[in-house]
Amino acid sequence: MDIYPLELITHEAPLLVTSGLGGSESHSEIPPYPLLSNGPHVVSHLPSLTDETADRLLEYFRKQDATGLWGKRPERGAKASQRPVFRIRSVGREYRLPPRKANPPSPGVLGSPTEGSPTRVLHSPISPLSPDSPLFPDGALSHIWLRKHQSLLPAVFVSFFALNTETNDTGLQTLDDNKIIEAINNTKKHFQTSSNSTLTSSSAIGSDELRSSGHRTKFVVVILSKRSIMTSAQVDDRLTIIRRATGLTTNTTFFAAQSNTSPVELEQFVSTFLATLYPGATEYYRELSKHARRKRNKGSIPPPTVPTSRALSSQGWNLRYEFKLGVFAEFRQEMDVAGRNYETAYEKLLAEVFEATSSWSERWSEARMLSDILILRIIRCHLWVENYVAAKQRWSYHIVRMRDVLDRKGKGTETYGFAAWLSRWNKNLADLLHLANLPVFAVNIPPVRAPGMIDIEPPTIYVRPDKVGERLTPQEFLHHPGFYYLAAAEWTKVRERKAKRINLEDKESYDTYLCLPPNEERELDHIALRIPLLILARTEFDLRQQGRMTESISYQIAKLRTLKAPESPKPWVDALKDLRGIASRYRKEGWWNLLEDVLWRIIECGRRGGDAGSVVLAEFELMCRSVFQEKKGRRYDLSRCLEDMNTSNVKPTIVARASDVVNILSVSYSFEFPTVHAGQAVNSQLCISSNAHPSSAPLVFSELKITYEGGLKTVLLRHDPSKSTGLPSQPIHIMNLQSSLHELTHGADGQPLSPTSIASHTYLTAETDLSISPGETKIYELSAVLREAGTAKAICGTFGMINDSFDLDFVVMFSEDDSAMSVHPLPIRNPWTTRNGGTGVWWMKSSAGDIGKRPLRTNPGALTILPRPPKMEVYARGLENGIYTDEIVKIGLEVVNGEDEDAEVGVDIKILGWPTEEEPEVTWLADNGSELPPIASLHPLGNLKPSEKAIRYLTFPSAAIPADCTLEIKLRYNLVSDPETPTEKVVSVEMPIITPFHCTFDFSPRVHPDAWPDYFSLDDELFDDVGREDGKKSWPQGIVQRWCLTTSILGVGKDDITLEGWELPLQQVAGAAACNISPADQKPITLEPSKTLKFPFTLDMLKPTLEDRTPSTLDTYLVLHWRRSSSPSTSPTTTTTLSIPRLYVPLREPRVLCESHVSSPHVLTLTYTIENPTNYFLTFSLLMETNDEFAFSGPKQTSLQLLPISKATIEYRIFPYVRGAWVRPSLKVIDRYFNKTLKTAPGGEDTAVDKTGLMVWVPEEMVVTCEEEKEEEGDEEEEKEEDEEEDSEYVDESEETDSLEYKEDSDDEDGEEEEDDDDGEEEEDDDDEEEDEEGKEGKEE
Repeated sequence: MDIYPLELITHEAPLLVTSGLGGSESHSEIPPYPLLSNGPHVVSHLPSLTDETADRLLEYFRKQDATGLWGKRPERGAKASQRPVFRIRSVGREYRLPPRKANPPSPGVLGSPTEGSPTRVLHSPISPLSPDSPLFPDGALSHIWLRKHQSLLPAVFVSFFALNTETNDTGLQTLDDNKIIEAINNTKKHFQTSSNSTLTSSSAIGSDELRSSGHRTKFVVVILSKRSIMTSAQVDDRLTIIRRATGLTTNTTFFAAQSNTSPVELEQFVSTFLATLYPGATEYYRELSKHARRKRNKGSIPPPTVPTSRALSSQGWNLRYEFKLGVFAEFRQEMDVAGRNYETAYEKLLAEVFEATSSWSERWSEARMLSDILILRIIRCHLWVENYVAAKQRWSYHIVRMRDVLDRKGKGTETYGFAAWLSRWNKNLADLLHLANLPVFAVNIPPVRAPGMIDIEPPTIYVRPDKVGERLTPQEFLHHPGFYYLAAAEWTKVRERKAKRINLEDKESYDTYLCLPPNEERELDHIALRIPLLILARTEFDLRQQGRMTESISYQIAKLRTLKAPESPKPWVDALKDLRGIASRYRKEGWWNLLEDVLWRIIECGRRGGDAGSVVLAEFELMCRSVFQEKKGRRYDLSRCLEDMNTSNVKPTIVARASDVVNILSVSYSFEFPTVHAGQAVNSQLCISSNAHPSSAPLVFSELKITYEGGLKTVLLRHDPSKSTGLPSQPIHIMNLQSSLHELTHGADGQPLSPTSIASHTYLTAETDLSISPGETKIYELSAVLREAGTAKAICGTFGMINDSFDLDFVVMFSEDDSAMSVHPLPIRNPWTTRNGGTGVWWMKSSAGDIGKRPLRTNPGALTILPRPPKMEVYARGLENGIYTDEIVKIGLEVVNGEDEDAEVGVDIKILGWPTEEEPEVTWLADNGSELPPIASLHPLGNLKPSEKAIRYLTFPSAAIPADCTLEIKLRYNLVSDPETPTEKVVSVEMPIITPFHCTFDFSPRVHPDAWPDYFSLDDELFDDVGREDGKKSWPQGIVQRWCLTTSILGVGKDDITLEGWELPLQQVAGAAACNISPADQKPITLEPSKTLKFPFTLDMLKPTLEDRTPSTLDTYLVLHWRRSSSPSTSPTTTTTLSIPRLYVPLREPRVLCESHVSSPHVLTLTYTIENPTNYFLTFSLLMETNDEFAFSGPKQTSLQLLPISKATIEYRIFPYVRGAWVRPSLKVIDRYFNKTLKTAPGGEDTAVDKTGLMVWVPEEMVVTCEEEKEEEGDEEEEKEEDEEEDSEYVDESEETDSLEYKEDSDDEDGEEEEDDDDGEEEEDDDDEEEDEEGKEGKEE
């Protein structure tokens, strides 16, 4: 599209001119225009703004510039009016607007003056009516008119000024402001339209009205200030004065911006500023459209300045008006409206203008160019609105119309000029699509394209319409630009073919529209025109992953390059690069006929371009008889292929992979057996077969290196001509190298034959015949001793060919995935395949000399090396009964040598599943029991003779928590006869770590035998504390409560455990109390497995004062000292610490405790202790319920009154009906004041509690000695005497209460007795209520 004037193909956008920003080097270039020096001169004497803020503003304005073929196309779904689009031009303080009228014609043009000559009307300098216009007299359109609106006549003219805020002098500020006002007014007058739209004859020349340009350009002023009007009222007042003095409107034609702001805010100001001006700019072009439409609707032709007989017809004027309407609509971004105007102009051009224009006229070429421009603009309008089918149809329709016009009125379509136009027309569409960057043709290129990667959404090749009303042909679909670049190259080829047939004697019969004349066209280098087009097409096809088209175009480019400059090496090198890519594609696709031609061309380009590697590889491939034809008289000798080639002084080194070329060698590698043991020899075969042409020379390799993966050493075979078989008539030869292989180390002085050999590496080497004749198969038998266990695999074979011309390393992979192959499978049958399609065979030679083969497994090149079977035995002693936590573990390892010879043995252990991050420190013990220093490697056991046994002990501390661990014993040894082959044996022994015992804890209250202190008796200790200087008391004076922590220890191990001691240390007491722990008697005791031992601990909790009733908590733990009973008594004990849950001692509240003991052979005595640790006088109701399990003796129902800080006991004698069982006596104790039922808690060992309540154990045999009976009777008498002497704390009305409660709860049928009892009970209740009320009053006081 470069051949067209830039103004004709540029996308239209409103023109905005910025004045006064930046220096002269940053200003836009003013294009030439007729009589531009006569136009209105916009000038200001104030200097331009060149500070950093001005440069940034200018940069941000230019970022919004929409100049270009496509401008700024909106995103899909976005409306054009939603974003401002401007073409930005920057100028200084001087600017010339284009003149509206041309100069008056000279007298010579007007002819001789006559009296009463008519008044001449002046028109635009570029109008067909002006004599000096390039369109005069019958031209339709010129690109200069578009230049006027695109670059000279702005829709918005913006002047930038800076407000002086550096001084506070009011006079200087006023002076500067007046200069700004004067500059604004001087500039503004050029953009004020005249009151009369039409100039009269008297005012047309030299009138003062010409001071105004008459243009409707919007004049805008931007004032930059370092101070913001939001913070400075003075700046606001100055701006207001300037605005009023210039007659501008705020935020419409007058803007103020702060200059010392951040770049982000400046950029935001530019975006907002343009968005504000955009509606006015579009309105400017809408007014121009209205003006053009009014002139079109008049239907009359304006009179020219000078009369002429060749004036433009009315059809031409209508064409001008339609084109102008389309351009102005495009300025407004109304592409659909512009497209309709362009369509109308195009039809008028072809139907009227072309028919009235002669083909030999200058206007004929102008009309053709105008038709091309109109169609290009129509196509752009359709693409803008995503109407792709219509765009392609209009492009094709133009070709049809041009063929018709040229065949009827032009010079025909069989000329080179029409072929050149078609080439250019295809390139125009391709450029338009390429620059448009349409979303439908967008290609997302990944950062790294992996081979074989498939995109989720493949790139679009052509656009298929969403809704198709009629059936469309493929030619009507819009394709990606590559197709049109390729078509342009094809038409250039046609142009070249027709240019060669030019008859210079008949030059006038050729069409030269936008092309060279015949004599120059004939000498033109058309190849130079085709290559860039093909390169552009190849790029587009490659982006869309059309590989075959890409390689086809590359092949054309390579052939053209070879034809362009046969003597220069550069085109040969470029062609060779293209041919190598083409060959890769043809190899993979299996197009052997095409590949053969490409390879011959590679040889030619390589020789001309000096690329020896490409020549050698191409010669190597062309020797394959299965896919390529043999040329008669051709010498197929790889070692001499570079003899007639001029190479550099440096001998080329070539490295190639068999998977990248057509390989004439068939290579396989097989192990005889899939598995062997370490220390044994393994046999293998390397099979090589040649598939070269029969006339080819034998391939003689200098060396062959076989590389393995695993424990096998690299095998290096070197060529020895003396080892030749000498039997060319036999196609198969077996070369036995099992006894010839020997180790060879290349030191620093060695000279390996292969260029890729690695120095200081150990090889198994042998000399043999490495020449392969056409059709010959050679099998090399190898053998190696395996040293280490694992897996081994034959990876590749590297064939090295070294001669005077080149060094070649040809790498053949023995097993390669088909997906990684770059070559299509060759149509040959490999010699190592079996009848059923197997790929592994083993070649054998019979005693008669016949060679046969037997099938092997699927993957014959892989080998599994099993470890050498160990015969050592290892046992772990000391784990029979398990390992306990916290103890020191001692384990003995017994190793027995079961080998037939001496061995150097080492042992290592590893504990798996250790519960902590830090593994235990293992210590090995010497024979005398002393500790050995740690060793980083294996612990040596020394040399063991056959059947010899060695025992080593090790110790380590056990874990503190249980865990399931495993002891892994690794035994590694080397036989004395084979020190290089290590043998390992790993034995895993389960080693669970368990706790030797399981503990449960029971925390229950007990009855303290001592009396409680009260408020009615004082101890002497209280008086002793009075007057102490420190103010401390000698001992807490609160009440004491007894609790019992019973520890039940269950043996869960396999051994008897001897408990040497146990402790209950107190960690912390919370809740202001003193605690005294009384341990049980400690003496060694044996804990048998599955047996339980109980250890009670008595805890006395004492509060410091009687008023302290807060609850308390105890934090303590259990410490056990133990050892195994089987260990010696002198062995150290193990200390185990067991955590105990926090013990909670509730707050001081009334409680009931029950104790039980046998008082007679058949009677149990239950002693209930009721405690009142509060400061209240409490009255309790007691009721003993009857039970089927026993009979009892004692008060059935009674009342008990307790003073504050006091306790009392009540005894019941029960006669149980069962033995060896639990009975459930139920004594209900109700606090009358608080109406709360107290639960009975066990207070002794023979009592317990469950969900239903208190339980008492009845032993199997209840035996009481006489002494115990007497002691109990004496205790009862003493208690009775004490009760008589002391003032009782409660009133015993047991007789009445018993009878009342008994009758109330019984089911007696005597009604009279029930009534009497009810009366008596009511009286008693009344007395109780009076006492309760007195008690309440006392408590309130």
